[in-house]
Amino acid sequence: MSGELLHSKGEEGARRAKHWLDATTRANARWVNPNPTAIPKLTFDWVDGSPFSFDLGGLLIGGQFDGQEFLVESKFYETPGHQGSMYVEYLAKCYRAYKTRPDRCDNFMWITWHPFSLTKWAKLCTTSEVKSAVITHHEKSLGCVDSNDAAELVDEESCKEVADRLWLILLSKRQEELVISKKHLGWIRDRETTEED
Repeated sequence: MSGELLHSKGEEGARRAKHWLDATTRANARWVNPNPTAIPKLTFDWVDGSPFSFDLGGLLIGGQFDGQEFLVESKFYETPGHQGSMYVEYLAKCYRAYKTRPDRCDNFMWITWHPFSLTKWAKLCTTSEVKSAVITHHEKSLGCVDSNDAAELVDEESCKEVADRLWLILLSKRQEELVISKKHLGWIRDRETTEED
């Protein structure tokens, strides 16, 4: 797949993920890359200072998550692709983001349209997977050259915190059709605004 096509699919995935999240009425996906106001909200740094960013983010609404922030990586894939290796890097990014700005990292969401890593699907949001990902990407996430040193340097408590904040969301085109309309979403948001006054 060409870089241009990958970029186009990435934008489409972010747009669809935002639409689905907003349509749950429990999320307000305010920040979408590469919108200039979103970039500082979604960008973090590896240990060496090189930046990485999430695709979108915003605030959760109501219930136990009210007011919490979320950061999303969306993968609009129709086949597994290389999601397994990308997910490992994503976990390392979540760890690094949490270590640098825990106040901004209430929830990490991976939204995809195709399952991946099926032999370990049930373990993808565990502390051990986060730790393994950090060790795999030790140079960027921990700033050490040797993977043996990485195993000593990784903060297990932070790995657990990241694991507890992970959401793995599998969407389908049909599922996307079964959401609230923009018109009805507008009514709900309007009602929430007027009730707060």
